[in-house]
Amino acid sequence: MKNGIFVLVFLASALTRIFLLGSAPERLVKSLGQDLTCAVFSDQNYENENGNQYDLYIPAGLDRTQDQNLILYIHGGSFNSGSKADGETWCRYYAAQGYITASVDYTLQMHGKDASVYQMNKEIENAVRAIRQRTEELGYHIAGMAPFGVSAGGTLAMNLAYNGNSAIPVRFVFQVAAPTYFEPSEWTLLMKVDKLASEHDFCKMMTGKELEDYTQEIQKISPAGIVSDDSVPSLIAYGRIDHCVPVNQKNYLMEAYLFHDVPYDYIEFPKSNHGMYNDPDKLQEFLEKSLEYAERYFAA
Repeated sequence: MKNGIFVLVFLASALTRIFLLGSAPERLVKSLGQDLTCAVFSDQNYENENGNQYDLYIPAGLDRTQDQNLILYIHGGSFNSGSKADGETWCRYYAAQGYITASVDYTLQMHGKDASVYQMNKEIENAVRAIRQRTEELGYHIAGMAPFGVSAGGTLAMNLAYNGNSAIPVRFVFQVAAPTYFEPSEWTLLMKVDKLASEHDFCKMMTGKELEDYTQEIQKISPAGIVSDDSVPSLIAYGRIDHCVPVNQKNYLMEAYLFHDVPYDYIEFPKSNHGMYNDPDKLQEFLEKSLEYAERYFAA
């Protein structure tokens, strides 16, 4: 009984910290005193079976005669919660820097729907295709993009970047606190959240397949498993005391980067758990580094 109470208290604390991740950038962005005015096209449709949509943010006065670039925000929430609204502050911040931005909803697990990582990946790809078409209708040509995600959204951002299936060329990817490899023995906490009785059930949910051996399928849905020699530059950030995403997750990713000679930067939040809320100086460093990436790799 005590163990059950501990798990519930821990999960409540973790979820609180995850929600605080949304307020941390909001506080920082507001402190910068920037004008976040932009044109917002809300609830735009894209191809999927569950009515998911995206929001599009166009910077004020953007030149239609010049090539533009997109930053796509993908929300977190353990693959079973969150929404595109979580990305508004992030999107407005990067729009204020002159980039077209968007935030996308995708089908979530545990909502009466089967939602494998494969399905989520496909929906994100479809959303990118729809964003390209919509921005062309508005008179803008997007030459490149960078997916950006928080927690589970960071996983999907990296999958989009490393799979090579994006309708808009991906120039770099950046993420905060994302799972990178779905070896089931490391995800007992997520299994408890999703009320899964076995590692087999976890693998089945994540892949959408009924198999005896999930080794190859787990690799295919895991960012660290699909990094290659052709992978784009990557900016990543993790809290040193993250109790939601196991500490080895970032190491799997960085080992893959080193093996395949992928350019990357790692920013550690030394005082932060999964919410990344205790290191505002590191959050500012992350934002500044993301803009350096945009200037360098969008120009290339």
